[in-house]
Amino acid sequence: MSLIYAKASAQKVLDEVVAEVGNEIVLLSDVEAQLLQYKDAPPAKQALAKCLALDQLMQKKLLLTRAKIDSLKINDEQVEGELNRRMAFFTQQYGSEDAIEKFYHKSILQIKSDFRDAVKDQLLEEQMQSKVVGEVEPTPEEIQRFYDAIPKDSLPRFNTELEIGQIFVVPKATRDDRAKVTERLRQMRKDIMEGKKSFCSQAIAYSRDIGSALKCGDLGWKRADEYVPEFSAAAVLLKKDSISDVVETKFGFHIIKMIERRGDMMHLAHILLFADMGQGAIDRTKGMLDSLKREVMKGAKDSLFTAFAYQYSEDQDTKNRGGMMIDSKSSSSHIPVDELEAVTFEGIDKLRVGDISEPIPYRNSDNKDGYRLLYLKSKNAPHQANLKDDYPKIKQMAQEDKKGKALDIWFKKYIPNTYIHITSNYNGCKALDKWHRGAASSLGN
Repeated sequence: MSLIYAKASAQKVLDEVVAEVGNEIVLLSDVEAQLLQYKDAPPAKQALAKCLALDQLMQKKLLLTRAKIDSLKINDEQVEGELNRRMAFFTQQYGSEDAIEKFYHKSILQIKSDFRDAVKDQLLEEQMQSKVVGEVEPTPEEIQRFYDAIPKDSLPRFNTELEIGQIFVVPKATRDDRAKVTERLRQMRKDIMEGKKSFCSQAIAYSRDIGSALKCGDLGWKRADEYVPEFSAAAVLLKKDSISDVVETKFGFHIIKMIERRGDMMHLAHILLFADMGQGAIDRTKGMLDSLKREVMKGAKDSLFTAFAYQYSEDQDTKNRGGMMIDSKSSSSHIPVDELEAVTFEGIDKLRVGDISEPIPYRNSDNKDGYRLLYLKSKNAPHQANLKDDYPKIKQMAQEDKKGKALDIWFKKYIPNTYIHITSNYNGCKALDKWHRGAASSLGN
C-alpha cells in the first residue's frame, strides 16, 4: 500500500540519492515516505527515526539485490493481482476510481503502469525474505527458552479472553421468493431502459452491495476473471451502456451495466438484491439450528459442534476451523473480549462456558442475512501471560524473534559482499553501523 503514498510524498521534496545497495538506490523521497510510520515520535527521537527509516529501506534493497542475483521470478499474474488488490484498497480510501484519477491526473491503467515495476520489486523483496525466514519455526524448547528469558515483570498482561464458535446458516429462498426478486429487478431494469429512473438512483436506493451502492453501483475496472463465473459470463456479452437481464450468483441477484471496455478490462456497475425470505424459510432455518443445538448439548460438545460447523455452517471465515472464531492479530482462538464485535458480545454475554445460544439473526462478512448459534467454549480471566493459557501467542512472539535473528545473520553475511554507499548526512547514525562497516569492507575489496 505504501508505494502510491510514497509517490505522493515524493512530489513534496527535492529528490536526491542518499544510499546505494548494489545496483539499487534509496532516494530522499523514499526516506521521507518511510518516516511517516514514525510521525508520532517525540522531537528528541526524530533523528533516530530518520536513521531507522533508512536502515529499513536499505534492508529491502539488499533483499531485492540478492533476489535478482539468485534469479528469483515474479510472474505477470502475481504483479497484476497485487496491483488490483492495491487499487481496490485505494478505491475505498478515495471513494471512487474517478477520485483516484483526478488526484493523479492519470487513468487507472496509466497509474497501474507507473507502479508495475515498483510492485514487482516489492514482491521480489518479499519472496527473498520468505526464502530466508519462511521455514523458521521455533521448537518447543526454543519457545520455553524465549518465555523464560522474559523478565517476569515484563510479561504482557491479557484481558479477559473467550473461545467462541459459531454455526451460521442462511435461509434458503423458495421458488416464489426467487421469482419475486427476479421480477423486481426486471421492472427496475425496464424503468431504467425507458428513462423513467436512472441506474445510479436505483443503485443508491436499493442495491444491497454497500461498497458500490453509494458510488451508483460502480465496480471499477476489473478483468472478467475477477468475478464469479455467472457474473462474468453475463458481463462479457454486454455492449457499452447496455444492461443485462437478471443474473443469479452465490451473492444474490444482479443486473449489470457495461460502462466501458478496454481490451480485457471492463468497467461495470451493478445492482444487487437478495431474495426476501418468507416466514416458512426462516422457520425452517431456526428449526434446523435448534435441532443441532439439542444434539450438541446432549453429546460431546466440542467434537459435535465442530462436526456440525464443518457440515452445515455457511460462514467461510469460520466453517473450515470447525466454527471457531480467531483473533486477527494473533491468529489465536482466544479472543480478547474488547476486540469482539458488539453483536457477538451481546450474543454470548449471558452464556456460561459450555452453553450454546438460541438461533440469533446475523449479517456476516459477505453481507448475507441468516441465523447463527454461538458456542462459548472457554473463558480466561485477565492474567499475565503464561505458557499454559497463551501458548499460541508466545509461540508467535518466539517465531518473530527467531525470524529477526535469522535475517540479522543473513544481512551480516551479504552486506560485506555488496557495494554500499551512504551520504555523509547519515554518518552519526549508530543504527546504520552495519552498513557503514559494509561500505568500508566493499571499499577495501
